[in-house]
Amino acid sequence: MAYFSLLSVCLLSLTQAAAGLQSSDHLVMFALLGDAITLPCSIPSIKSCSSIDWNMAEMFGAVTKVVTAGRVTAPNSLRLGLLKDCSLEINHLVLDDARLYSCDSGALNSSVSLQILELTERPTPADGTIELQCFLNTYKGHVACNNRGIHIKWSTEDNTPLNGNRFHFETDSECFSKLIIKKRLTDHHRKWKCQLTQNDTFKAAISYTTTVKDGIEEVFAAVGESVSLSCSSTSSLGIGGRVEWTVEGRALTDHISPALSPYKGQTGPFHESKDSSLVISRVSALHAGDYQCSESNGQQKVFNKIKLHTLDVSSMTSDELTCFAHREGDVVASKKWHTVNFLKTPAWLALPLGLLTCIAAGGLYVYMKRKHNKDAGNEQSSIEMTHVYEDIQDANDEEQHQQRQPKREAVTTTDSFYDLLQVVN
Repeated sequence: MAYFSLLSVCLLSLTQAAAGLQSSDHLVMFALLGDAITLPCSIPSIKSCSSIDWNMAEMFGAVTKVVTAGRVTAPNSLRLGLLKDCSLEINHLVLDDARLYSCDSGALNSSVSLQILELTERPTPADGTIELQCFLNTYKGHVACNNRGIHIKWSTEDNTPLNGNRFHFETDSECFSKLIIKKRLTDHHRKWKCQLTQNDTFKAAISYTTTVKDGIEEVFAAVGESVSLSCSSTSSLGIGGRVEWTVEGRALTDHISPALSPYKGQTGPFHESKDSSLVISRVSALHAGDYQCSESNGQQKVFNKIKLHTLDVSSMTSDELTCFAHREGDVVASKKWHTVNFLKTPAWLALPLGLLTCIAAGGLYVYMKRKHNKDAGNEQSSIEMTHVYEDIQDANDEEQHQQRQPKREAVTTTDSFYDLLQVVN
């Protein structure tokens, strides 16, 4: 048995040497548990996959064939597939899939190292802290970091880097990093992201949601939008038990129905989804407050506490305005508004057309007068059109004056055009 293991090691080493690959020369690919991935067979000029074998490294240098002569032969064949270009497809990844694979045509081979990015929470002896660990893993456990250019960084769910005194980072190696958080009640159901890059190129990212005992989940929603408040762990409901939602200590049971009347004067209706989440279809500023989801059987077992924050803006000074709500660098909500520019409305766009019409009418009037009296008409034509031009200039001056005095009523501009009409007529 030892002889065959040694022979397997020698064969794998010879195969790698034939391809001119060392351990650091493998193509390294990263994935998450449960993902699907395609491992490329980089052998050039493959005529047929029937000549291709895929080998998987085992403990102590042993090798297992997962594809033999173009056919999947691995025990987990339902999760494996050989594609037309001879690449190996693996679905629903488990940790045991994270190994070194070799595509072999008999004369040439290419190797792919598959590594799994994991994110776990470690119980900490210190009270008031949360420790998250992000690392690369294989079926043998944590990988010694032989990959070049690997970097792990932490961020919020929207990729904003974590800043602040309550965040502490420890990097044991390029493939292993810790995030230590000074815990707050509002860290309940909050997501943290670990991102892996290689040579400044994004490779993989994984998120983790922390749970804090007796914590409060913060939810941010923009006014006018829909929001869903989750009621977690309802699987522990007793026989005949049901969920009850309260806001600011007041029960919402009577208000949860398909045709719901507003609660406390609020404009948006509530309704409860199949998973017991509370949905507010149109959020208003009055919906902000403390919500609680609990079992309504007298024991009052609390499933979740949520603090809902609403976002709105009352004044606008530009054509488009976007308001953001931040928490420790995390953009937790945003809302965009479009202002109404009256100079761009159809009524105001019609004013230049009306002006041109008035000028044309004035020109026609002058032309008719010229037909009655040519000599006087010539002089009159010059006078009338001069008045029109001067009044246009006056109107422009008036408009510039309005721009310098924005508080002035819009009717002033309308009057100036009315005066122009009187001069033309």
